[in-house]
Amino acid sequence: MQKKIIISILFTVIVISVSLGIISYIAVRESIDHALQHKLQLSAIVAKNIDILLSSSLQRLYDISLAGTISLADRNWKHEFAALKKAYDYSIFSNGIFILDLEGNVVYSYPPQPLSKDNLFELPRLRLALSEGRPFISDIYTLKRSNKKTIYIIVPLKNKYGVIEGAVGGEIDPSALSFNEIIRSFPVEAHAYMEIVDSKGIVVASTDAKRMFKDQSEGHTQFLGKLITDKKATITKCHRCHTDAFSASGKINRSVDIMAYAPLETAAWGVSVIQPESDIVAPIQRMERSFLIVSVISIALALIISVGMSRSIVRPVHDLIDSTVKIAEGDMSKAVAFGGTDEIGMLSSSFEVMRVKLADSLEELHKHNIELERKVAVRTQQISDNREKIKELLKKVITSQEEERKRIAREFHDVIMQDLAASLIQIDLCRQYPQNITTEKIDDIKKIIEKNIDDVYQIIKNLRPTILDDLGFEAAVRWLLDHNLEAKGINCFVTIKNKVDKLNVDPQVEIELFRIIQEAIINIAKHARAENVFVVMESKDNNFFVDIEDDGLGFDTASVFEDRDSTRGLGLMGMKERAAFLNWDLKIYSAPGEGTRVSLKVTPEHEVNDHV
Repeated sequence: MQKKIIISILFTVIVISVSLGIISYIAVRESIDHALQHKLQLSAIVAKNIDILLSSSLQRLYDISLAGTISLADRNWKHEFAALKKAYDYSIFSNGIFILDLEGNVVYSYPPQPLSKDNLFELPRLRLALSEGRPFISDIYTLKRSNKKTIYIIVPLKNKYGVIEGAVGGEIDPSALSFNEIIRSFPVEAHAYMEIVDSKGIVVASTDAKRMFKDQSEGHTQFLGKLITDKKATITKCHRCHTDAFSASGKINRSVDIMAYAPLETAAWGVSVIQPESDIVAPIQRMERSFLIVSVISIALALIISVGMSRSIVRPVHDLIDSTVKIAEGDMSKAVAFGGTDEIGMLSSSFEVMRVKLADSLEELHKHNIELERKVAVRTQQISDNREKIKELLKKVITSQEEERKRIAREFHDVIMQDLAASLIQIDLCRQYPQNITTEKIDDIKKIIEKNIDDVYQIIKNLRPTILDDLGFEAAVRWLLDHNLEAKGINCFVTIKNKVDKLNVDPQVEIELFRIIQEAIINIAKHARAENVFVVMESKDNNFFVDIEDDGLGFDTASVFEDRDSTRGLGLMGMKERAAFLNWDLKIYSAPGEGTRVSLKVTPEHEVNDHV
């Protein structure tokens, strides 16, 4: 249990720590992603501003071309002077504005200065731009004479007839404040810098003055060139392989930078915000170190607390287990130690109360066992006595059966045999003296035979009245009353409530019910000396009730049922045995001089089966 507690607490602390670490990591990652998106938005804003600046400068040059007063053929520079001065005053062309002829030579410039001897058709794609009538914004260009860095913006120059007869352009000094003011007006983080690069990857402007005119595409020309060509804003990684930093082993330290790049619309340039990846992931690294330290401290504290808690819990539990083992072994003498007011203490208290109650219960159970053994002994004796009674009853039943056989034999002997013998005598006389055979003699023999038939039929009816099968239960009961009582002058009153012929019992059960009623009626006929008999039969609540009452002599029920040495009351015992076998309720009420009442409650067959 102690190990389980320690493992559970440590597991919980580790799960919580890992969960918090994951949540913190996700939060920091989201913060970094947000910062990167902020850098991308920043580079896009700067690119937009530079686009606006370049578009404005292009528009100034277009205004010169669209003025309609510029003509290179008349060599009169009055109109050109005014147009170029106006454009110069409101543009970023810090090195002046000039006019080119169709050969690419500078024919006029403002502010007035010696004309350049350079042919600007040396600029890549300038001749193609002029032939197609498109404006041209150059990359960083190095002047041959002065080795000075400059940028050219040139648009086609049309005369008043709309024919291109040259070009008007402006020269921008990249080191001037025009571009640098834009990018330096946006704050960047430490070790990060913002740059404007041309299509060749040359830095046009940078927040780091040392990086001016550096080749940013060195080492990954295709990568940067693809970004410029695709004109798609993105966040990506790049290696600062062009730096002069070396590691301790003398190899170039290829630090990894995160670059947010946004392209320009008016020129094949782009704006990038570059920051070392180590600065960006520094919060994650700090978080990981802090999390590791906190996790180690938390696990150590949890281990100490869990060990202490487990000891404070397990020791009382072990004591409690020892006490319960003794209780299980039957030793109730040792009290369970109380453990305080906490849950373990309350459990110990409950076990002590249980021990006391269990000891009392065992004592009480011991007393009950003694009493139960006494009752079992008494019940065993009663069963033995009942077995003796059953033996006696069986003897009486056998005796009764033998008496019944004797009675049937006497009836056959006294009635049937005598009549048959008389018939044989008559037949023998007729055989010996055939001349004396008369109709009267034949009628006498016939009467004797018919009387034999009636006597046999009467005996059969006594054995099983056919009326029970032919007319039903109610008619059979009425036949019993007519044949046994009313034939002897006893008044019979029969009351039938509801319909009893539809009593749902097995035919054998119906016979048993008939035999009980038959025995009761025969007893009245033989012994009661009654004048009136009342029979009530009722079907109620799925049960069948029979009450048979007479106003005869009555008898002492106790003396009849307790006398085992005679056949007196054998019929009553048979009635009770039949009823008990079928789980019926049979009661016999009688007293000397008060008549007799037999009450029978018949339970339906399915209820009998359930009971059994």
